[in-house]
Amino acid sequence: MNEEMIEKMKDHQNSDLDDRTKIALDLTEDFIMNHANGVDDDYMGRLKVHYSDAEVVELTIAIGIWDSVHKFNNVFDVHPPVEDGEFTVDPPDVPEAMLQHVLEPGNKY
Repeated sequence: MNEEMIEKMKDHQNSDLDDRTKIALDLTEDFIMNHANGVDDDYMGRLKVHYSDAEVVELTIAIGIWDSVHKFNNVFDVHPPVEDGEFTVDPPDVPEAMLQHVLEPGNKY
């Protein structure tokens, strides 16, 4: 993913992104903005032209996880690491007690 693709995603339906990407972005937008209420049988039929059942499940799980991460970060006022308007690979600004879990994610139990 690069800056050009990100710009195209802002108005993906009027971009030259491929149809597979556009329908995935439609799902993402509806999932987040409309609680997936627009996902009906007709939409699923169009989605399955480009994705297998397993891919639809995987895509939906990924969207849900990232949406949840975003909401979690909002609750705890965790901002993404940004320098000069660009995301960095440094860990986000989190409380010291949480830093270990950011740097070394995984089930520790």
